[in-house]
Amino acid sequence: MESCSDNGLDQKVCWFCKKDRHDECMKNIPIDGKSDGPHDCTFDTNLIECECKKCN
Repeated sequence: MESCSDNGLDQKVCWFCKKDRHDECMKNIPIDGKSDGPHDCTFDTNLIECECKKCN
């Protein structure tokens, strides 16, 4: 089941900011997305910016 907390913003905030450790913010968060590769275990790793309001 999908969480509706913060309208999906929760996924765009790094683990440290979720734990209220803003001085250790990752700045960029790796996101794995399944690619169209030949195998089911093929993934693309993308980086997105942490969108925590307290750090930025």
